[in-house]
Amino acid sequence: MKRRIFESLIYRYQQNKANKAEQSLIDRWYDTLDQEELPVKEIDEVRLWNSIQERIGNTAPKKSANRKISYWSGAVAASLLLCFGILFWKQQHELNLIAKETHLKPGYRIFETGASQRKRVLLADGSIIVMNAYSKIKLDTVSYDRRDRVVELLAGEAFFEVKKDSAKAFIVHTQQVQTKVLGTSFTVKNYTGLDDISVSVFTGKVQVMANNHPLGVLTRGEEVRYSKNNHHSNQTVFDLTTRNSWIEGRVYLKQSSFAELARAVKNIYDVDIKAGDQRIAQQRYSMPISKQLSWTATLESIKAIHHNKSRKEGGIVHIY
Repeated sequence: MKRRIFESLIYRYQQNKANKAEQSLIDRWYDTLDQEELPVKEIDEVRLWNSIQERIGNTAPKKSANRKISYWSGAVAASLLLCFGILFWKQQHELNLIAKETHLKPGYRIFETGASQRKRVLLADGSIIVMNAYSKIKLDTVSYDRRDRVVELLAGEAFFEVKKDSAKAFIVHTQQVQTKVLGTSFTVKNYTGLDDISVSVFTGKVQVMANNHPLGVLTRGEEVRYSKNNHHSNQTVFDLTTRNSWIEGRVYLKQSSFAELARAVKNIYDVDIKAGDQRIAQQRYSMPISKQLSWTATLESIKAIHHNKSRKEGGIVHIY
């Protein structure tokens, strides 16, 4: 499908002007993105038909056979006329109802990844999202691209490659932090278990705010880290060549905390590791973690850095 035709269909879909065939086409396109759609209340057609059946069945019998046929035919005709009238009124009512519910109850879709999974999501405006493992994104498919282009990162990490549009800002919400751009590429990270929410810019400029307070405007190679606990932020530079290596299934840790190490291990191997005491929890790690290496080899490398030991209890590997 050509790009211009696709954008026209998306626009008609968002404006509730698409016909049934076009709506079905766009719905099937969304379904191919492997998303989970929140349930939407369906309109019941059965009651209308049952009422027509009752109206026909309850028609009073007449003495004359001809009159019976005449009255029965008239009842059917009247019922059908009533049916068409109700259907026409219902169709118009539904259109008004859809217009109202579009504003009140948008069509949300959830995009989610599990262990060792990475997912690429193409948005209606041509922007691209690449999701890391154990990530979840919420998208309002009805209101998206009408005014602003709003995406919510509920958990995890995602790289955004945003198509430039000077009239419509691209906004990512994640907990307290809001990231706003017009056209650029950047990564937002917000995992449960990690204190920091980070925003890293690869191209263009990005405005970052937390609870409506500006944290700064970032350019290429700059990153801001916002603490979810003490609400402090820190702006630094990062390595452009390794920051998004997770897209290829690798993570390069550089003086990273034990919590960051544990998150990388969980994302790549789906293994939970836990620090045996506070001393272990405060250790720093600089090492690559890759799916190409076995978990056994990686565990030995983790222990060798600080001469630690490990034991497995249930599904958790304890480092001590």
